[in-house]
Amino acid sequence: MPLHPLTLDLVNVFTTLVAAGVSLLAWYRYRDVVALGSWAAALVLGSIGAVLFSLRGPETSAVVFVMADGLCVASFATMWVSMRRFNSEEAAPVRMAIVAAAVTCVFVFLVTASWQMGAALRAQSLLFSLFVGGLALATAWETWRGGRRDGLQSRRIAAAALAGIAAARLARVALLGLDWFDIVDLQTADTAWGYGLYFSTACVLVVTFGLVLMATERQYVRQSDPYGT
Repeated sequence: MPLHPLTLDLVNVFTTLVAAGVSLLAWYRYRDVVALGSWAAALVLGSIGAVLFSLRGPETSAVVFVMADGLCVASFATMWVSMRRFNSEEAAPVRMAIVAAAVTCVFVFLVTASWQMGAALRAQSLLFSLFVGGLALATAWETWRGGRRDGLQSRRIAAAALAGIAAARLARVALLGLDWFDIVDLQTADTAWGYGLYFSTACVLVVTFGLVLMATERQYVRQSDPYGT
């Protein structure tokens, strides 16, 4: 049974806004965890991108497509640098912002070049999924890697959900490849991706709550052992 695309878009927007609100409330409580604030900003970027993507249609300007995809990539790039910020509070926020902006600019350049060369929409979707999947995987690795130092058990929740997002996007790449070689028809690929998008949206919520749990657990550890012994 195919899922309605517009409904999925609306659920995605609503979910990311709720997750952004949760992140902001958690940041208000744990003001020293700056990553919660940047995580909320990342989710807002993703929500705006999802709204623009929901406006797609046969006569939609290519600029709207590029803006929507660029904002979504910027969202995941910001998530990645947010996790790096969580792992190392000494990381310069300006440099983290420059890194996220650089990744986004590379994507926008590539997808704009593909439009100019008349590449098929499937090729651009493949490029988008590769960027998002790669950034989600990098964020999952960053989450898991930080656990080796601070030992926060809640990191496993966030890392698993991020890995789920990466897996869904890589599955999307595989579906697009199979469609490219006419192994899977377009309708089947889109139907399967509907469930993948639903799964990814749920994972965004899980990652956000995982990050809040990480902040809470870190605060508890600091209060229990203020001298880091």
